Amino acid sequence: MGARYEINLHFGKAEEEALEQLVNMGLFSNRDEAARAAILKYAMDIGVLDRGAVWRKLIGIRKGRVTPAQLKEDLETLEDET
Repeated sequence: MGARYEINLHFGKAEEEALEQLVNMGLFSNRDEAARAAILKYAMDIGVLDRGAVWRKLIGIRKGRVTPAQLKEDLETLEDET
């Protein structure tokens, strides 16, 4: 097995507010889920993960009340605002 690393993250006010807003909008059920989605999106944006493969897997999951299409639209809207 590989080495296990522990990281303590200390979010600044902007990051906390962004995570809280994503939860309040109903996009995610909690901040951890929102943070994981942000990491996933970043990995797709910089080419670490294949965007098409990720979306195909997400479509098959159907978890929660937000569809993958709605999530994609909401993320694109947030990108346009920044």
